[in-house]
Amino acid sequence: TLQKRWLKAISLDPRVKLFGVEFPDLEDVEPLFTSADYYIYDQYNDGDPFEDPQYIRNFRIILDAIRKGAQIKFDMTNRKGNMMFVRCRPLRLEYSEKDDKFRLVTSGCRFIKTINISRITKCKIYNGETIIKSTPPTPTYEWITLKVKDERNALERCLLHFAHFEKRAERVDDYYLLHIKFNHDDEPEMVIRVLSFGPMVEVLESESF
Repeated sequence: TLQKRWLKAISLDPRVKLFGVEFPDLEDVEPLFTSADYYIYDQYNDGDPFEDPQYIRNFRIILDAIRKGAQIKFDMTNRKGNMMFVRCRPLRLEYSEKDDKFRLVTSGCRFIKTINISRITKCKIYNGETIIKSTPPTPTYEWITLKVKDERNALERCLLHFAHFEKRAERVDDYYLLHIKFNHDDEPEMVIRVLSFGPMVEVLESESF
């Protein structure tokens, strides 16, 4: 019963619905939790419209193309509000927890490498004769060094918060040094993550960060 209640809670997440996953025989099950049971205090409020029919349609077309190794073409609005027409090979989808947005990593297009799904207005599979070569972009990684105070359980909170990053920690006198490796493209999100710890954390390196 507990497992079914957890599955029912997961099934109500609009992000899960994007993938077309079915959760049968849960109609009469009470969810273990709902979105009203928690509040994310360090997340932007302009997340993707996960329940918009056109957004769902575009997302599933892109997901299907990634799985099949197919090409796509889509219309999108750039940051200046201008319309663009793009033909590319979709490589993978990424989700930003802080931005609450999905983004698409592409290859085969000189102008677009990463695009927020919400900027795409129309999308379809491209079956033209021109074959777009798949050349995955090489990610650029950087390291930052954080000075973490040994107060208010700050180190444990940092380790949990950055659990999915490559990192190492060392004790120095009455504080800790936490070295974290991250993708350069995620730098704005990393800045927000670090700032959320307030005076418990100080950035020592890199200088630009």
